[in-house]
Amino acid sequence: MLQTRKSSPPARVPDTARRDVSEVLIDVLRSIEPYEACIIEAERDGDFEVAAFLRELRRQDLARAREATRLLKRSLEGSDATVLRMGEARVGLSAGS
Repeated sequence: MLQTRKSSPPARVPDTARRDVSEVLIDVLRSIEPYEACIIEAERDGDFEVAAFLRELRRQDLARAREATRLLKRSLEGSDATVLRMGEARVGLSAGS
């Protein structure tokens, strides 16, 4: 005989965790904003070496932001998929009861 046990509700990513993840990503993107003004100022002052350095920093930050976005998206999608799978298992067990 198949034994079933009561299962707890599926684990969900709390809204606060999603909000925290979003805030981290927004902070990373905001950190990129000031580069443009500094690059323009360095070029206006004729300091093209500093402008090139700032462009490289901006490029690296953009690469990190893209990777962070990819990882966060994967993490959130994985959480949602786990919740769906757990929900489907609960429906399957309760349907035969």
